[in-house]
Amino acid sequence: RGKPMSCFVTEKKAVCKVGEKMAAFYVFDTPHGVYLRPEIKLVDDWIKVAHRGDDK
Repeated sequence: RGKPMSCFVTEKKAVCKVGEKMAAFYVFDTPHGVYLRPEIKLVDDWIKVAHRGDDK
């Protein structure tokens, strides 16, 4: 948590540099926003990366 993260994202996968490590993620576009889920158990939670415009 709290480490800078940069990602190369395609429609279904993302490869991210988290701190000094590289990690692969699955991309999920949901009604609530876009999330990344690690391919290997890196963190317990999905990472929300974008909101939907209709959040109230």
